[in-house]
Amino acid sequence: MTTLKLAVEKGLDNVTTEGIAAAAGISTRTFFNYYTNKEAAAVGAPPAFTEEAKEALRHGTGPLADDLKLFLNKQIEALTNDEPILEMIGTVLRSNEKARGILQGFLIMERRELTECLSHRVECPQTAAALASHTTDAIGRAIFLWEHEENLSLSAALNLVWEGTIAAAALLTRPT
Repeated sequence: MTTLKLAVEKGLDNVTTEGIAAAAGISTRTFFNYYTNKEAAAVGAPPAFTEEAKEALRHGTGPLADDLKLFLNKQIEALTNDEPILEMIGTVLRSNEKARGILQGFLIMERRELTECLSHRVECPQTAAALASHTTDAIGRAIFLWEHEENLSLSAALNLVWEGTIAAAALLTRPT
């Protein structure tokens, strides 16, 4: 949190690990015990998909689209608890390529786990991977909408993204 506050105030490029450590009341050595660099400290660890949500998706018995939407709703609900932090992280991500790369690394790991969950529901590994990728992208698109549209909750932003997803899927399956 200290890193985020400093990054929003000064810009992450203008913040040093020594400055972060001093502001947090820790040594630089302690800082590096937890983070590899200031960008990793700024991004932190995004809330991972919960085991409960992954299990519900893995062994769901409803239509896959419904189960995916429930899965997304749970993730957005968790993110809603951290809206001020999301805003600060968004500020950092817009201005720092290295921080964006760190976030992408986290998302790749989450996509792998999600692909594994979905492989229990769909036969084709490429389909499971595509669904996992789209699911993580939907969260990012919902956050983007929330950041850029006044008076739009994260949940409402996700609903808009989901409506677009269903419309896109219909276009892909429409006979030509």
